[in-house]
Amino acid sequence: MLESVVFRAVTWCERRAAVVVGAMLLAAVLAGAFVVHAFKMDTDTANMISPTLPWRQQVAHFNELFPQNTGLLVVVVDGKTPDATEDATAALFEKMLSRTDLFMSVRRPDGGRYFEQHGLLYLKKDEVQKIADSVIEAQPFIGSLTADPSLRGLFDTLSTFVHGVESNAVPISRLEKPLAAISRTLSDGLAGGKQPLSWQTLLIDRQADQNTLRHLILAQPNRDFSALKPGAVASQYVRDQIKELALADTGVTVRLTGPVALNDEEFGTVAEGMGLALVVSVALVLLFLFAALRSVKLIFATFATLIVGLLLTFAFAFLTIGSLNLISVGFAVMFIGLSIDFGIQFGVRYGQERFEHGEAGALGRTGGAMARPLSLAAAAIALGFAAFIPTAYRGVSELGLIALAGMAITLVLNFTLLPALLTVLKPKGAPREMGFAWAAGVDAFLLKRRWLVVGVWTLITVAGLALSPRLTFDFNPLHLKDPNVESMATMLDLMRDPLRTPYESELLAPDIKTATEIAAKLKQLPEVYAVITAQSLVPQDQKEKLAILSDLNDLMGLSLDPVSVREPPTDDEVRASLRRCAEKLRQAMASSEIAMGLARLLDQAAEADPALYPQLKRMLVDGLMPRLAALKAAMTAGEVTLDSLPPEVKRDWIAVDGTARIAVFPSGDDNNSENLAKFVAALRGVAPDVTGPAVQIYESGRAVSDAFRTATLTALITVTLLLFLVLRRVRDVLYALAPLVAAGGSVILVMVVFGMPLNFANIIALPLLLGIGIAFDIYFAVNWRRGVEHPLSTATARAVLFSALATGSSFGGLAVSNHPGTASIGALLLLGLAVVLATIFTLMPSLMGRPPVPASSDKQN
Repeated sequence: MLESVVFRAVTWCERRAAVVVGAMLLAAVLAGAFVVHAFKMDTDTANMISPTLPWRQQVAHFNELFPQNTGLLVVVVDGKTPDATEDATAALFEKMLSRTDLFMSVRRPDGGRYFEQHGLLYLKKDEVQKIADSVIEAQPFIGSLTADPSLRGLFDTLSTFVHGVESNAVPISRLEKPLAAISRTLSDGLAGGKQPLSWQTLLIDRQADQNTLRHLILAQPNRDFSALKPGAVASQYVRDQIKELALADTGVTVRLTGPVALNDEEFGTVAEGMGLALVVSVALVLLFLFAALRSVKLIFATFATLIVGLLLTFAFAFLTIGSLNLISVGFAVMFIGLSIDFGIQFGVRYGQERFEHGEAGALGRTGGAMARPLSLAAAAIALGFAAFIPTAYRGVSELGLIALAGMAITLVLNFTLLPALLTVLKPKGAPREMGFAWAAGVDAFLLKRRWLVVGVWTLITVAGLALSPRLTFDFNPLHLKDPNVESMATMLDLMRDPLRTPYESELLAPDIKTATEIAAKLKQLPEVYAVITAQSLVPQDQKEKLAILSDLNDLMGLSLDPVSVREPPTDDEVRASLRRCAEKLRQAMASSEIAMGLARLLDQAAEADPALYPQLKRMLVDGLMPRLAALKAAMTAGEVTLDSLPPEVKRDWIAVDGTARIAVFPSGDDNNSENLAKFVAALRGVAPDVTGPAVQIYESGRAVSDAFRTATLTALITVTLLLFLVLRRVRDVLYALAPLVAAGGSVILVMVVFGMPLNFANIIALPLLLGIGIAFDIYFAVNWRRGVEHPLSTATARAVLFSALATGSSFGGLAVSNHPGTASIGALLLLGLAVVLATIFTLMPSLMGRPPVPASSDKQN
């Protein structure tokens, strides 16, 4: 029945070839125009998994209470000195804050007015006392400079201190540090540099650390999810401001990371990788098409059919779904390999028909012969993908729907457009044998040693299935990102600080009292590094620290607020001050190499063009005033309580309705998936409703693996039912399924031995390999039922081989992608395809043995 329907359809298209080609061409043009008009990418990764899952609802509830923590662009500012870091962060923050059209919110989690005034209270009491002592020691220096904040004031003050050395009132060791710092900055300025002097390091006896050399800006950009890089406009603005502020000239490095930057750079890498994959795929597919079909016109017809099918499939996608996601967009590459398989099968069979029976009626006979195997193959592949449609993994669910339509479209086109094109083009050349005559010896060997071959494959399969529990699933999406791109490299750098890990978890408590109680329990867990609540923002030992700062304020008051400030100096006054200081250094500190080096630099500065003096002032003096202003604010700090926390700080930890946030940070290697799973499990033992990034990553992995497990099982069952429906013999169905089971066991064996884990990306290869494996099995099973005795010598074997090579070439295109996730898809698909081919060409002929009914010469396929 099916053969008769397809035969008549192909014959009808052959008689009306021009009309069919014209109609299909018009459909392709209309579809292409629609795709261009309707093209839309949904790059919001939050839409990849169903929002109805309980953990997704918990995330949504948390985001409703604390919306400022979603969609973050993290700006990481690193400087060589605390001053440079703070000044750059403050300047960039103000620029970003002014662009409300680009950013919904911009905040500094580790800086700003509150932490400028109260930051010292979060240090240990001994550290506060040490800072106060160093400021008191520098009081004379500070007092002189605040009264004359200029180059003249700096070097006159320095001359005074040098005079103290000469009179033995000041030890040389006290001046070595400031002289060395001033010397480095002056040398840099004379050479054209712009690195400012760090007054904070100079005045405060405290070693610079990561907290002072690195600051963060957290921003929520307004994103365009119809663009490949939704946050690109905001990110580019930040980069433009970095250049405009010339931050690199001051020794400051600014990098972008966080979810927005990570996703944007990943999308760009995926797009770049897909472009390269398409180029590689097309080139290799054309090469294998020529090797298989041996006719340029036949290749053109096959390739044109593929292009029309691709356009119609994507038109269907945009018409039914409305957009492509980051998974479904990969079907373009896969479609090439899958569609070309049908074209090769039809083309090789067409060549064999011409060789055996002549040109007349060859297309109709080809259609009748290929009706059952191609239809079964298309149905099997479609079922493999369709099994994903009802799953919670929406990314692949949409891919399944597109693939389902794509298989139907390419099947119809290969029975309509392809015959019409072949009729119009009229491929020339003498018909030739399309099978592999040399493979007759291989057929004989496999038949003679059939049980040995079956035994070897059985051992491999059993070993693979036995090792299947050791096959791991890496659910961490960061492991699929390119570690060399800025956002990922910066994230890995941030993760060295346990309190800046992206793997934290979040809890909600009805009030701060409950939050404190839960936090106390969580701190006892060995999997927990730290727990932070709003209560953590209330400093310890405030009374003692405030007393130290109050005493410091009493001592430093007049120094920070001079009665009068001198007028700015003239160039001649600056030059004279430079020369006086140089002379004093030579007189009092001739034995000091540092002092003599500075004296030489001062001579150079005195002889330099006065136009250089404003730049030297910016580098040597201007940084002092902001540091003194911060010191003055810190000395007037008051007691911090929960109620006194400013709104911009408090709202990060206590919602409007009073709900309290608890942030939990993991201990150990949190980038290890096993450790992360233990962390989530431990938290749930105390608080089952825990949410946050760690839980999202863990639960996303579970949702995806469950979806694939369910879909693969569903696909296997439906494909088995399909085979029973068509083949109607248990033995024949087992013959078709056995190589598939062997291929699965072999793939598992290789993956376990070579440490290849499944992940979010390459797991989509499994149903695809199931469909391809079943398709190839069907081609051989149909031949065997027809009585074909030498399966590897037939045109079908040639078609399967070159179809596999062409399909593999498209997968190979994925394997050379720059994106690690995409490359892992290609690698697993290539491995799976190679194993499927090996089982079909060795195990299946051995397992089936001689056909039940010998084939007549006209049935050899």
